[in-house]
Amino acid sequence: MTRNPLLRTGTRGEPGIPQGLDGVRSSLDALACWRVRDRAVVARLAGDVGPLVWDVLKGSGVWESLPVHSRAALYWCVADGRAIRRAWPVDVSVEEYRPQVTALVMDVAYFAAVCDPEGAGRWPEADPERTRHALLAVELLGQFGKLPVIWRAAVLRELHRAARLRDPARRMLAEVLAEASAYAIKGEDPPGPEYADLRTVDAPELVQRIARLPRGWRGEAFRRIAAGGDPMAVEAAAREAIRAVCTTL
Repeated sequence: MTRNPLLRTGTRGEPGIPQGLDGVRSSLDALACWRVRDRAVVARLAGDVGPLVWDVLKGSGVWESLPVHSRAALYWCVADGRAIRRAWPVDVSVEEYRPQVTALVMDVAYFAAVCDPEGAGRWPEADPERTRHALLAVELLGQFGKLPVIWRAAVLRELHRAARLRDPARRMLAEVLAEASAYAIKGEDPPGPEYADLRTVDAPELVQRIARLPRGWRGEAFRRIAAGGDPMAVEAAAREAIRAVCTTL
């Protein structure tokens, strides 16, 4: 039997955890202290940690078993890390990077935990509900695709407006979709957009742009939208991530 080069052995020859995961753990520990570390070091770690966990996924044979939305999520993670590395300027407050770094750490920890099911406690940053949320997002995407285009546009318009206004009482994707489906079944039309909405989003065009994303990327985009992301910003980020990955892989 061929030994997996990513596996180490203990003192008695028993299989251990993938060596590559030690590097991932070390990188995440360093990123956890990003506020007090040299920015150049943080930028390099952010750019390298995604490809590092990707190598572990491929080397351990897990990559081939991942659904397409999970593969897209990993590609997106790699692109996000490289974007942080490129855009880490000296004259910008580090606090502006907190959401990006936090999201990157959570994504990498999730994929590390997938590779290390017996050592899930090593990855406290991973969201234990991530897999369920991803599967739910795929279901919501299917529900969204069954709506008439005018209702799909209405759903995206409401979510965009709520995210832009940071409305604390905003409805989330699942609730908006459920209501839209109920009205669409009755043959009712959605309310017309407000003038302010027309100025900020071309919802029918956004429907088409999301439809043009590759299938796995649509699933990951909907996971991010379901978590409260602005559909317009998520779709733009998806296109940017696809370009970044396609030009560097």
